[in-house]
Parts: sequence; structure tokens; C-alpha cells
Amino acid sequence: MAPNGISESDIFASVIIIAAFVMAAGIVGRWLTNRFGQPAVLGELLIGIFAGNIGYWIGAPVFLVIMHLSEVAEIFSKVWLSGLSIIEATKQVLREGGLGLGEVGTQLGAILIGPNGPILVVTGITLWLFSSLGVLFLLFLVGLESSPGEMRQLGPRPILVATIGVIAPLGLGYMAIWWLLPESPHAVHLFVAATLSATSVGITARILRDLGKQNTPEALLILGAAVIDDILGLIILAVVVGIVTTGEFRVAELLRISLLSMVFFGILFIAGDRIVHWGIRLFRALDHHTYKLIFPVVLMLTTAWLANVIGLAAIVGAFAAGLVLTEEKFARYPDPGPTLQDIISPLQTVFAPLFFVLMGMQVNLASFLEPGVAWLSLVLTVAAVLGRLAAGLPASGRASPLSVGIGMVPRGEVGLIFAGTGKALGVVGDALFSAIVLMVVATTLAAPPGLKWSFSRGEAAARAA
Repeated sequence: MAPNGISESDIFASVIIIAAFVMAAGIVGRWLTNRFGQPAVLGELLIGIFAGNIGYWIGAPVFLVIMHLSEVAEIFSKVWLSGLSIIEATKQVLREGGLGLGEVGTQLGAILIGPNGPILVVTGITLWLFSSLGVLFLLFLVGLESSPGEMRQLGPRPILVATIGVIAPLGLGYMAIWWLLPESPHAVHLFVAATLSATSVGITARILRDLGKQNTPEALLILGAAVIDDILGLIILAVVVGIVTTGEFRVAELLRISLLSMVFFGILFIAGDRIVHWGIRLFRALDHHTYKLIFPVVLMLTTAWLANVIGLAAIVGAFAAGLVLTEEKFARYPDPGPTLQDIISPLQTVFAPLFFVLMGMQVNLASFLEPGVAWLSLVLTVAAVLGRLAAGLPASGRASPLSVGIGMVPRGEVGLIFAGTGKALGVVGDALFSAIVLMVVATTLAAPPGLKWSFSRGEAAARAA
């Protein structure tokens, strides 16, 4: 039996019915946007926002839990690690997170300490796990469909794109927030600027797949830059957190992330072929019927875990695993069967939409109605977009600078993580957090039609020439 006399079957039933709802919502969103010729991911985000806010406004408990999933996870983390009661942990987390014990905090607290609290929390966290697995499959598949040789031919351009893509929005964000909130502490300016420097490779990767452009020079440049961007973003976050919490520049943390990142990618790309060949032989000897499915998934999950251990995003490890695992490595064995893309694609199709719908369900539209939030978010959005468009300037040759710049625009879940860190530290207040969330939503929603337009524009120009 589970806690409070709730059976495991009750929890499982709740998880599967909400998962079914989220999957069905995703396909409805894809159908709607396909009718208007837009990428599917846009529909999944929008249907998530719509369904999440409707459920939230009518007071459905599961939607309230999903809307505040980060606080819910933190509450149970405190209970598990500190020994606090669930009531004490709820009050502490809600105060630290800015929800306080007002109407929303009281409702959430009542749900968590109520008889159905365990069911709702396990449901929300399980959905988050499923969605995280989906984005791993998505980036792994993008890596499989990318050409390491073509990426190497790009030379230093991904480094230039990533560097400008971090520095430009960082500088513009700092100036914008200093202009808007000149009386705020220096730590506030730093955190907002760091948030604008974040990017979401998961969003862009999905858009490129929806458009069938995952093998274009623009896609290769964007994805290569995104990996570097992730490392630079984590370094910046570590530095800013160090300055905020200790008042000093943490050189050791910067060197740690930089060194571990270089070691991780160095080992993966130098010894990757040997690891893959050894793994294929071993798994094929164990079961030659399923090795082409099981080994790639094991490799993806392992590299994602290693990336997370050293402080990188797990999706970066999944993408790197896709790069080193190519179809040609299975060609030496008889009867290789379906391609890796054919095998992994159904898994991505099932799980990845959960990530985008669930992300939309965590966007609270009511927070955008607070005084001054709209203006603040508009200025931050302009700074965020201009900074990323500047990142496309180093693109040359066959790659379109405009498409590369637009592809780097989405902040997605990475921007929310940065903002949430600032909120947890007490640096980012409620109004500023709402403005940042609106900026994240705006940049995420603008990317799908923006990339579709930029690629169509380039194709039209090529036909005219």
C-alpha cells in the first residue's frame, strides 16, 4: 500500500489517464497548427497553455499541481532530505518561491496535505519524467540524423555563433534591466542578463524536424552552436550564482565545468567509435533480435546521465550519443533490419509531445496581467530577440544568417530554469519573474513561424536566382 492507505493501482490509474489526456491534447494541437501550415511543436505548446489555464482557473487539483510542479518537487525533496513534515516543507517552499500563503499557496498546500495529495504529486512528477525522456529521444534522434563530418566542416563558425549568441543578449539584457529597474540591486541585473543568454536546443531541434530541415547547413550550425551555448550558459549561471550567494567570483566552479565539459566531449569523440563497436558486439551476442533497439537506448541514457553528472544538460549528452552512433556501424552485421531512425522515431513520437504540452501547461497567463509586467517583458523580449539574431552574423556560405539567428531565439525550459534559480535565491521577484516567463513564452512561440518564414524566404530567393 502507498501512503495514507492509497493503493498503488490508484496512483497508476491517475498517471495513465492524465498521460492519455496530455497525449490527446498534443495531437489536437498538432492537427490545428498543421491546418494553418505551422510546425507541430507550436500547436503542442499552445494547446498546453490553453488546457493548463482552463484547468487551473476552474480549480482542478491536478492542473494546480502541474502549474506549480517545481514547487511541488521542491516540497517533497525537503521532506525526503531534511525530515520536515509535509506541512512545514509546504509552508517553507511556498514562502521561498514567492507564492506565500495567499490564495494560491493556501490552495496548493491544502491539496498537498489532503488525502489525494500523494496521487497528484506522483502523477505530476511522473509526467515530468516521461516528458524528460521524450526530449532525450528527440535530441538523440536529431543527433542520429546529423552528420558529424558535415559539422566538422563548419570549422569555428559554431563557436562564433555560440559566443555572440551569449554575449549579445547578455549585454543587451543587462542594459535593458538596468534602464528599466535602475534602483534594483546589481544581482538582479546580472540574473536577468544571464537568463537572456540561455537557449533551448530542444525547441529548435523539434521545429527543424517538423520542417524537414534537420540536415540543412543552418540546422547543423544551430545544433553545433547550441551544445557550446549550453556549456557557456552553465558557466555564466555558476558565476552569477557565486556572485549572488558569496559576493565573489567563483573561479574554481568556472574551471570545473569547463574542464569536465572538455573531457566529456573529448572522450566521446575520440573513443566513441571503439565504445560503439564494442557495445554493438556485446549486445548482439546477448540478443541479436533486440540489440539494435536496446544498445542505442542504453548508450543515450548513459551519456545523458554523464552529461548531467558533470553539470551539463542531459539533452546535450543524448545529442552527442546520436552523433557518434551512426547507421554505418551496424552495416557490417548481416540482416541489420530497420534503420536506427525508424526504430527511435516512434519512441520520440510518443514521448516528446508530452514535454512540449507539459511546458505549456506550466505557463500561468494570469501572471501577465500584473502592473508593469507587459512593458517589462516587451523590452526583455526585444533584447532577447535582437541578441540572438546577432548570433547568426558569423553564418556564411550555404547557411542563412537569418535562419541561424531565429533558430537560436527560443529560451524554452532553459530560460525558465535560469529564472527559477534566481527566484529561489530571492533575487528575482514575482513581477520580474512573470515578465521573464512572458519573454520565454514569446521567444518560444515566435520561433516556429519565424523559422518557417525564413526557410521559405531562402527557398524563394534560390528559385528566383
